[in-house]
Amino acid sequence: MKVIKIGALVAAVALLGSCSSAASQSASTGSNEGPTQGQSEPAPATLGAVQTGHVHNLAFDGEMLMLGTHDGMWRLDPENSLVLVSQPSFDVMGLTRNGERWLASGHPGPDMAAPGDLGLIESLDSGVTWQPVSLSGEVDFHRLVASGEVVMGLSAHDGKLLRSQDGGLTWVDLGSPPLYDLAVDPNDPDLVVATTADGPVRSTDGGQTFTSITAPAPLALLAWTDQGLYAASVDGEILYSTDSGTNWEARGSLGGQPVAFAANASSVVGFVGDSVVGSLDGGVSFKPRISGIGQH
Repeated sequence: MKVIKIGALVAAVALLGSCSSAASQSASTGSNEGPTQGQSEPAPATLGAVQTGHVHNLAFDGEMLMLGTHDGMWRLDPENSLVLVSQPSFDVMGLTRNGERWLASGHPGPDMAAPGDLGLIESLDSGVTWQPVSLSGEVDFHRLVASGEVVMGLSAHDGKLLRSQDGGLTWVDLGSPPLYDLAVDPNDPDLVVATTADGPVRSTDGGQTFTSITAPAPLALLAWTDQGLYAASVDGEILYSTDSGTNWEARGSLGGQPVAFAANASSVVGFVGDSVVGSLDGGVSFKPRISGIGQH
């Protein structure tokens, strides 16, 4: 496993412009409130004004922060070392954890014998090795979510929403609703909330139909935990709901437009501008986790 101190990340993750991501602004942190009681605050890491590989996804493995990048899946260790986990590396466009199983999609790396679109692939060893599951050579998922045996993904090529009820082996085409991001209730796979240009929507039938719901700000990205649903607005404002998006509580701010977003219990992270910022108090306050990440 390749281990790289934060200051040497530029040598490990090359900047390539072949993948698309949302535009972003410069990051700033929220208030200076400390972490919740009993949690230790991670020391910020600064890369400086260097070019590094772009990040497509953020996710959690327990309390460990995982990054899906153009050059593989990485893990940020507590001592601020970045470990290249995936062997071989690949362009991680979609990424989600499903119990002890990791699911991903994207494009093969130079040492990976696979078609240009990986379809759905899985890892059963914490992201080290990956095997094809389905849709190889057919689909590039830029959004992936899972709950139990249900897996849902948004296809980048045609915008189709696909749903599987057998762990990703077979799929049902649910059409092409104009969704930007989506999240599925970890306790009820039929309950789905998504973001669109016209506001958030919700489905109670597994994505077959959606109805509009209200939010105090235009929402961009979502993350559903066992405790509740987090949302990041297009300007980086954090909202939280415990009733599947019917009511929202305003929290803090990421400080700019988010490109990637994840949450786990009270830990919330976002990739904004050239930084990954994190919160240990449910999105109320944010501090830098990694700075100086390159842009497209």
